[in-house]
Amino acid sequence: MSIKSFHRYLGVVLCLIMLSVSLTGVVLVWKKEFLWLTVEGAREGVNTDLLASAIDNIEASYAKDEVIFIQLYSEDLSIHKVFLAGRRYAWHNQYGEKIQVWSGNERWEDFFLDLHHRFLLGNTIGLNIAGFGGLLILPLIVVGLIIWWPRRRFLSRGLFPAKSDRSSLILSHGNIGGVFALPILVLAVTGVILVYPVESRRVLLESVGANGPAVTQTNSFDISNGMPSWSQLIQVARQKFPESRIRSVQPSSAKSAKRSVNVQQKEGLHRLGRTSLKFHSSGELVIQDELRQARVKRVFGFSYPLHTAKLGLFYRLFVTLVGLAFSLLCLLGFLSYLKALRNKR
Repeated sequence: MSIKSFHRYLGVVLCLIMLSVSLTGVVLVWKKEFLWLTVEGAREGVNTDLLASAIDNIEASYAKDEVIFIQLYSEDLSIHKVFLAGRRYAWHNQYGEKIQVWSGNERWEDFFLDLHHRFLLGNTIGLNIAGFGGLLILPLIVVGLIIWWPRRRFLSRGLFPAKSDRSSLILSHGNIGGVFALPILVLAVTGVILVYPVESRRVLLESVGANGPAVTQTNSFDISNGMPSWSQLIQVARQKFPESRIRSVQPSSAKSAKRSVNVQQKEGLHRLGRTSLKFHSSGELVIQDELRQARVKRVFGFSYPLHTAKLGLFYRLFVTLVGLAFSLLCLLGFLSYLKALRNKR
């Protein structure tokens, strides 16, 4: 099989998969704005002084052990996303008042995320389709660049086809691939990391000796009057890490008697907060400081905001452009293949 045939047939196999991934990815980049417009309370100014009382109100809204995790000021809006038992979720405003409860993919953003990440086929079939599809993009792009490189002089003809004939489609397909190859590769690699986090750490971090246990420090806190309130625990977190942002909390449960507060330090790369304070019922405080990790491990964690465009407006615009370009790349390649089949008849 020639290198062109390899590129053609692999592209046909991946075309519809990657077209779905790129288009749903573009939609998800703008999730914040949709939530801002559609969820009551999301447009208010953020008041972090309400944080502890909001968590108390959220816990009081549900039965014991029903609240699994609370993502605070989700998407940097004035609303909190609550993860509940049984694959249920809820929006609460910054006062802790319940706005909406839903299950599974009932909200559009969860539907599109599941479509983007699992093709609505679950964690076995769907997740592996996305993961292997991302891996196969790597040879597809590399081979495509090899084919395009001798034709790079035709880049002056632009990225959009001047005509609908097959040669014009192929020319535009190659030019788009040549221009956007690097960002597409970056998004593909970071996507694979998010699909296979454990395997990626083993391959990428163990090879440089950076996949050891997390660096932790152990302190103690006063439990003479029982487990401190959320207000007291948040105060401890802010004292330990000034100028940090409280990103999420995890209540205690029947399985685990500890409470966790997760923060994003000013220099932290991961928007969900990778510095954690775990308050155990024994009075032991275990702190995992993201900034004490090996630099390569911190860069590895940067794959999440890099892939999900959590790096400001201009980067979101850029990722949107790359996603649309990738969609057009897939579409032009598929159309040129159909025209080739028609010409053979």
